[in-house]
Amino acid sequence: MFKGDRFWDPGLLQRTLAEQAKDLASLTTAFGGGLPMGPENFDALRNPLIERYRQLFMPPGLAAAGDRPANAGAAFLRYQQAMQEFTAQLSAIAMNAGERLAAALARSGPEAPPITTLRELHALWIDCGEAAYAAAAHREDFAEAQAEVLAAFVELRAGLASP
Repeated sequence: MFKGDRFWDPGLLQRTLAEQAKDLASLTTAFGGGLPMGPENFDALRNPLIERYRQLFMPPGLAAAGDRPANAGAAFLRYQQAMQEFTAQLSAIAMNAGERLAAALARSGPEAPPITTLRELHALWIDCGEAAYAAAAHREDFAEAQAEVLAAFVELRAGLASP
């Protein structure tokens, strides 16, 4: 699931658990000490926990949410735009698959697919999804969107790797 040296580091779990134990100890002290729960105090308790999760799940080289990577700003924006376009393509495929499934289920008579089990319904859904993807994959705009995502990702990775 996770790739990269960061997640295969044997000390990562130990350090993460130690940091969380420290955070929980500070929470226990705060609540045990009768700290009044106003918005300022809640933020003071919440922010260290959020920061720990950011450190754990943020890809190396990327800044916090809302910040651009220092050495890959333009590449990061290009990748975001490419992913937005490609996601729109994938949404269109999913919508088309749903429409195909609805049309197949609405058919009646001898040409209607026989659906008597969940396995047959699943097979029909897969067939509709594959047909929708095959139709989209042959379109020029889909190929361009997919190529742009790949090119933007390579550029982003190169920008993150350079000092």
